[in-house]
Amino acid sequence: MLAVCAERARLGVLLIDAQPLFWQEMAGPQEPVLLRVDHLLMLADWLNLPLLATFEHSLERKGALPERLERLFPAHGQRLVKRAYNCCAEPAIRAAIQQLGVQQFAVAGAETDVCVLQSVLGLLTLGYEVFLLEDCLFTSEPHPRPALERMYRAGALPCTFKTLAYELTGRVDQTPWLEEAQPLPAPLPVGFLPPESLPPWQFDR
Repeated sequence: MLAVCAERARLGVLLIDAQPLFWQEMAGPQEPVLLRVDHLLMLADWLNLPLLATFEHSLERKGALPERLERLFPAHGQRLVKRAYNCCAEPAIRAAIQQLGVQQFAVAGAETDVCVLQSVLGLLTLGYEVFLLEDCLFTSEPHPRPALERMYRAGALPCTFKTLAYELTGRVDQTPWLEEAQPLPAPLPVGFLPPESLPPWQFDR
């Protein structure tokens, strides 16, 4: 049975191949998606969510993280290089995923119709619940809808950054960007914007 909601105690974040080469080649406006990935890393840091980032070989040609994402990458996050499009097909990455001790993953990154598609199918095969952050995905393909539909039909759950953020806070008094919030032990990272303030993304992705 698929989960109805993302649960903070059960959720990890998987950022797939958010490398400079893929950002440069992406179809559609870059900034709305990049800004949401910024905020996903800040949210993972604030909530101490298990985080794993993959990088497609070779780093010399494709790079690691863009500088702005590098600055926001949580200290507890892991980074692993892969040659397989499906990150779950790499024994070291599959072991790292399993060692995180979570049952759910919020997935972001590139490319929607290649590495994201194959990795999400891999996660589903391993029994994980997958929340596909559609506004945090990107690809050079201008029409990735078939890949998205394939993932949804396989069992991935459609999601957005805003939906995830509010599911993980759960209450108005525990949502620090709202006026009703009570003082929290850990303040939000500097520069975090309310999800409603983020620029529109491309809804026909």
